[in-house]
Amino acid sequence: MSEGEGTTFMQWRERAQSEVAQERPKLRGVMITAAAVVVIGIVVGAVVLLMS
Repeated sequence: MSEGEGTTFMQWRERAQSEVAQERPKLRGVMITAAAVVVIGIVVGAVVLLMS
């Protein structure tokens, strides 16, 4: 790999990391919501199984 490609990759990686840092609060909210939905689904499923 030439130095030019390495520099380009490093610049791309830094840009990707900065974009992730900007999107992180939104992503964290989505992950928390998804986790809550999964937990609620498990609880509802357990209640349904216990009642049947």
